[in-house]
Amino acid sequence: MMILRALGAAAGATMLAGGCGAVPGEAGRMAAHTPPPLSPAPPATTPPPGGTASPSPGGTAAGASDLRQAARAALNAVPGATLTSIETEENGRVWEVQVVDRDGTEHQMDVESGKVVRGPTTEQEDAADKAKHRDRVAAAKLDYSAAADKILAAVPQGRITELNLDTERGKTVWESDVLTPDGFKHEVAVDAATGAVVRRSG
Repeated sequence: MMILRALGAAAGATMLAGGCGAVPGEAGRMAAHTPPPLSPAPPATTPPPGGTASPSPGGTAAGASDLRQAARAALNAVPGATLTSIETEENGRVWEVQVVDRDGTEHQMDVESGKVVRGPTTEQEDAADKAKHRDRVAAAKLDYSAAADKILAAVPQGRITELNLDTERGKTVWESDVLTPDGFKHEVAVDAATGAVVRRSG
C-alpha cells in the first residue's frame, strides 16, 4: 500500500508540473509565432510657412531662377553680347529678351522654358543708337544678375517681371517692375554703377 500511494503521488506531481497537458516546447513555439509589435506611425510633418514646400511662381526663388534661365539662353544665342532688357510676356510663359553685341547692335528673341523659341532678330538701328547702347553697357558695372539681386533685396518675396538698362537723370540705371504675392506691382531702379536703389514706388 505504501508503494502504491508513493506511485500515485509521483504521478499527480508529474501532471501538475506538465501544465495540464501542455507539450514541452509549446510555449517557445508560440512565442516564435507571436507577431512583432506594430511600429509607431511616423510623426506628422509640419508644413513650412506658406503652407507648401514648393515655391510658387510669384516667389523670389522662382522669379529669379526663371529670369536667369531665360537670360542664359539668350546670351548663349548671341555669344559675347550683354543683356540689356528682359520682360515676361503671355502671363509669364515667355520672356522677351534684348541683348547688345560688342558693336552696339541690338538683338531680340523670345525664350520659353529655357530655350529660344523665336529669333534672335537684329534691330535695324543707326550709328547713334548703337553708340547709345555701347555707352550704357560700358557704364553698367552691375550686370542683369547682380541688378536682380539688389532689386529682390529691396522687395522681399518679389518676382521681377521686367528689367531694363536705361538712362535716368543722367545716370545709367536698371529699371524694373516687381510683382509681390499680394498682387501689387513695385517699380524699382538701381544705379547700374553702384547698385544703390535710386527709386522705388508701389
